[in-house]
Formats: sequence, structure tokens, C-alpha cells
Amino acid sequence: MNLADYERAVAETDVLAPDDLVLPMLGLAGEIGSLVAEYKKNQRDHTGYRAFPEEVSEELGDLFWYATALARRCGLSLEEILEDNARKARERFLRPATPLPHSLFDEHLPDHEQLPRLLDVTFTETLAQDRGTKPVRVVRIHRGTSSIGDPLDDNSDDDDDYRYHDVFHLAYMAVLGWSPVMRSLLKVKRATDRDVDRVQDGGRAIAVEEGVSAYVFSAARAHSYFSTSKMIPTQIVKACRAMTSHLEVSRRSNQDWEYAILFGYQAFRSLVENRGGVVRLDLNRRSLHYSRE
Repeated sequence: MNLADYERAVAETDVLAPDDLVLPMLGLAGEIGSLVAEYKKNQRDHTGYRAFPEEVSEELGDLFWYATALARRCGLSLEEILEDNARKARERFLRPATPLPHSLFDEHLPDHEQLPRLLDVTFTETLAQDRGTKPVRVVRIHRGTSSIGDPLDDNSDDDDDYRYHDVFHLAYMAVLGWSPVMRSLLKVKRATDRDVDRVQDGGRAIAVEEGVSAYVFSAARAHSYFSTSKMIPTQIVKACRAMTSHLEVSRRSNQDWEYAILFGYQAFRSLVENRGGVVRLDLNRRSLHYSRE
């Protein structure tokens, strides 16, 4: 029996009020409780309790009935729900070791309006004497001998190393092919298309990207800056995509964002550990690597 046939068959057995969402939800909770109870019986008598597979099968069937009833009341197709879930699971758990190639947002434009495909950025940490009552650590970044942007400190009472956060913008640039911040700093805004320049490369897009960087950083602190993580919590990725849903980067997937965050924080940890270094980007390979010099 396929899912569409199942949905049609059990619809006739649904005697619950058609606008009642509570009973299907309670039914789901109850069936989960029944599954846990069956597991407890099996743990108590692992070799003697032979009914375990049959009971689990029945409880899962009942759980499916309630899930179908809830989906129906929400105007959802269970088949579409499961297809989307399978796609999401494959994207999250069958991730290639490196990002797959993709087209770049500016590939049809002249070179002076394209993000550089290859880029080495040097991070140097020094002490600034004029930023407070005490010397403050600042980070300068350079492309060759040319400085990029202004020196940054943490802008915080805590020494949290956020002065290195430009590496996150570089990671978005390398992996997502997107960074309004770096477009502005590298002076490669897409001025020949006034709408793209205004919307995709404008002040709001820059503010959004800075907000994404700050949000992920605050979440990363609770996860040791992802030093032991091979995956990024789903809610972080979803928040990044929600914040950028009106921008061209919305075409990138959850997996793309996960790569960008993981690569960015890997380089960030190396920069902090060595108090500087060089970050190398290859937009065609969608790669970002750290070296001490």
C-alpha cells in the first residue's frame, strides 16, 4: 500500500471532530508512551518477551494513523511531508566531504564586479593604545599590502576574540558565494545593475550579514565554537536562512550553510590560537584554508 492509498483508506475511519487538533496530538503522545512501555517490558525480559516486535508494529501503525489525522487537519499531504523529510535527512546526514560545485551569483558580470575567485587574506593582531583606558587588542586584515577595512577590536568588555570575525564573512564568500560585507570591503559591488546594487549589495544586506555573524557567534560560544562538532544544530542553520530569506543567498541549502559555518569556525579557532595567520579562499572549489603564513 502506498501513502496516498493509506491516506484515503484511513480518512474513512477518522471519527474525530474535523477541526480538533488536540486529540490527534494527544493520540501521538499516547502512542509514544505505549512504545516506551513496550520497550520497558522488553528490557525487563529481553529473551522471554516474544511479543515485542508485534506490539511495536501495532503501536507504530496507530502512531501513523494519528499523524495522518493531524496532517489532514492541517491541510498537509503525508506523502509530501515524508518526501521533504527524506530530502532533509539525506542532505544532513549524507553530506559529501567537500561542497559540490555551484554557479556563482556574479559569474555573468565583468571581473571588476565579481568576488575574487582566489584570495589570500592576512590577519595580524596588534595592541592599540588609543581605544580605551588600557591597550586594546585589534586585528587588521590585508590583501597583499593593501588593507581591507578598518582595524577591529572585540567591542566588548569580554575578551572573546570577535575581532577575528571577518573570517566568517570570508567563509560565507568562499562557500556560499555570498558576502555583501566583503563585496563592500573589496570594492566589487555590482553597480551596473542598480537594483542588485541596492538590494543584494546594499546597507540592509550588509547589516543582515553582520547580524548572522553575531547570532551564530553567540550560539557557537555554547558549543565550544564547534571545536568538536561535525554538524551545526538545525535551529542555527534555520535561523540563518530565515534572516536571509529575502536575499539571493536564499538559493543556498541548509547543507551549504553548514559547510560555511564549520569552515569559518575551523579557521577562526586557528586564527585565535596563533594570534593571526593567512586564510586562503577558492570560490570555484568552495574552499577556505588556514595557514600560519
